[in-house]
Amino acid sequence: MIIEIKQPVTKEKVLAAIQKVSTSVVKKTLRKHFGKLQRNLDSVDYQKG
Repeated sequence: MIIEIKQPVTKEKVLAAIQKVSTSVVKKTLRKHFGKLQRNLDSVDYQKG
């Protein structure tokens, strides 16, 4: 991933942006992970029935 900086930015802004990006990525992967878990649990229930 390439990040182009067109205007001078303070260190705080950079850290805030990095934090924002990392939290959004974590949320997406967690959602994906729990989606898979839920599907697996649903299929287990289906097989029992």
